[in-house]
Amino acid sequence: MDNLFEQFQGADIERLADCLIAIRKAGLKVDKYTQAGVNNSSGNVWVWSEDWSGCVACSIGFDVFWVYSCRECGEEFEFDSYAELEEFLEDNAEDCTMCRTEEVTA
Repeated sequence: MDNLFEQFQGADIERLADCLIAIRKAGLKVDKYTQAGVNNSSGNVWVWSEDWSGCVACSIGFDVFWVYSCRECGEEFEFDSYAELEEFLEDNAEDCTMCRTEEVTA
């Protein structure tokens, strides 16, 4: 078993806690397959589960947001809440707004 504190140190632990609070507020659950980490490029702490439509992240400035990554083109969309992410997916489940733009201009 990996040591949680080898990956999350200092403020990263607080940002992980903020992500866990957002997950609970969204009515989602974590399980043994849920993954978490720190993005080495942005410094964002993230938590992801294959059971969710996106992942939650917390920035260095402690801003919590939800991210959806299009499975077709990889474009990322950010939302203030999981409910907003799900609402976006209702209209964009087949293809995201970027995929549609690429199809029109191609």
